[in-house]
Amino acid sequence: MLPILMTRPCPGASVEELVRNAWEGETKALIELLLRRGGLPGPRPNIKLALSAAQGLAGGGEKGHGVLDAWRLMGEAEAPVGTAYPILPMVGVLGYGFIASRASCSDEFERALATLHQHADDNRREVRQAVVTSLTIAMQGQSHPTLEALHGWTDGYFHAEVMLQALSEPSVLQVIRDADLVLERLQDAYTLVSDAPRSHQRSHGYRALVRTMSHAVAAIGRRYPQPVVHWIEQQVQGSNKDLLDMLHASLRRLRDEGLRRGDVQSIYQAIDAAEPAPRDPRWNVGPTRGRGKKIR
Repeated sequence: MLPILMTRPCPGASVEELVRNAWEGETKALIELLLRRGGLPGPRPNIKLALSAAQGLAGGGEKGHGVLDAWRLMGEAEAPVGTAYPILPMVGVLGYGFIASRASCSDEFERALATLHQHADDNRREVRQAVVTSLTIAMQGQSHPTLEALHGWTDGYFHAEVMLQALSEPSVLQVIRDADLVLERLQDAYTLVSDAPRSHQRSHGYRALVRTMSHAVAAIGRRYPQPVVHWIEQQVQGSNKDLLDMLHASLRRLRDEGLRRGDVQSIYQAIDAAEPAPRDPRWNVGPTRGRGKKIR
């Protein structure tokens, strides 16, 4: 990571002017502004500033896209956690949300979504959150193509988590009238967890996806109550304990927000019936190591 001498920019220079200069290769002033006012390190990056810069660079054609690529490809060595520098890969990723939302041909759109996919499992929380925001931008501009393209985002736990976080955004759900594609993507994530080998169930990615799924089911259920209730009912049989707990938590959230328990009483009963009986230590001691003398 190359240190950048922080000098106070001209007070009359707007973000738009600095972005136009960046199109021509003069990125120093824009970088200084982002590092100074980007809100990092800290819990709340200046997303408004990052979006403004990303939108401007995305509209700059090949020159602007070149800046986005240079910044999004900054790794942890160049933009480490705990510094101001991750704001730059954030802007690079956000730019591809705008590119996807404006894409006029399928090739351009697919390249933009593939680029976002590359960053969905970034170790830096800020960069992963930028992917979530980028997907919301893409879905607001092109909801149906984006939902279809997200079919391939269940090849990893973090990718699926990012996808569900984007689908849970109210601004996204408001522009999607048909619940079918949303439930298909939810089913993709659910299947990923349901089919996970036992060795994965303690991993950070698996646990994070299960937590996010609980919130996502409730958020999608607020938008499409009856389709989601029907979907939950279909998932009960064959679900493991983690998923049954997740479905229970989702129903509680929906009930707290106005869904009557009587409307889903049968689902509660089905979940309770599917719960494995507690182990009785009097006769079910679980697996043990053999300690006796071996018979040869």
